[in-house]
Amino acid sequence: MTRVTLCSVKGSPGVTTLACVLGAVWPTDRAVVVAECDPSGGDLGGRFGLSTRRGVTSLILTDRQQVGRRPDYRDHAQQLPGGLDVLIGPTGADSAMALDHELGMSSSNLIHDDCDLLADCGRLLPGAIGQGKMIRASDGVLLLVRPDVSGIANARWATSRIRELSQSPVFAVIVGAGAFKSSEVNDELGVDVLGIIPFDPRAARMACGMPGTAKEFVRSGLVAFAREVVIALIETTSVSSGHGHGSGRRRSRDRGKRHRILQRLSPAPGSPRPRSIRPDERPRASSP
Repeated sequence: MTRVTLCSVKGSPGVTTLACVLGAVWPTDRAVVVAECDPSGGDLGGRFGLSTRRGVTSLILTDRQQVGRRPDYRDHAQQLPGGLDVLIGPTGADSAMALDHELGMSSSNLIHDDCDLLADCGRLLPGAIGQGKMIRASDGVLLLVRPDVSGIANARWATSRIRELSQSPVFAVIVGAGAFKSSEVNDELGVDVLGIIPFDPRAARMACGMPGTAKEFVRSGLVAFAREVVIALIETTSVSSGHGHGSGRRRSRDRGKRHRILQRLSPAPGSPRPRSIRPDERPRASSP
């Protein structure tokens, strides 16, 4: 099992979208789930019309109620249109922060050892103990960075915070334009930069549930970039894992292996229809 935590700093959006695209191109012979652990609130419920009552919140509640019995994450997972398993987080910041506290206090590891995990932790926040727990349990952390002066300054704090929590490898991907090149970001932060997320707004919108064709999505620059990131993450975290989650080094011949047609994330066909907000999607101030 490989655990990867994705997070960002101020001014570097796109964590949830990237997590979903990485999950879409994850090797099809490995089970994977995307879990929303963002203390600022999740997006997938609203994007895809999924219930926020079933996901990370219900999993943590079940773990708290069933002492000595480990809940099965599959009972709490939902699927995106292409079949990608996701654990939905609450949308409101109050509920999300309350869930972060419960996650930090819980003994649950969210998933079983036979499944890989992509934890969408959103923007790093001081005092978010659940977010910190996910980083500590990770085999690798992927940080989204904007390559400008303020982005680098915020990323310095973020990498320092991550290294306080974990000794696992820290990677960065660059989002947006700025004065710093990839090599300069690498030198400034002391992390491996895996590349620059391509400016591909149409593919990004399709990854967020907007209409489009699977063929167009598969051939997009965003998906091609995600494939390379997945290869780097799996190879490095499998070798460097200090948590016993890794499955060992993948054979070198796998590096050139092409992923099959995306089966875990497909753009929605047709035109989007406006819908009313269900009661369970409204932000709640109460703790989970």
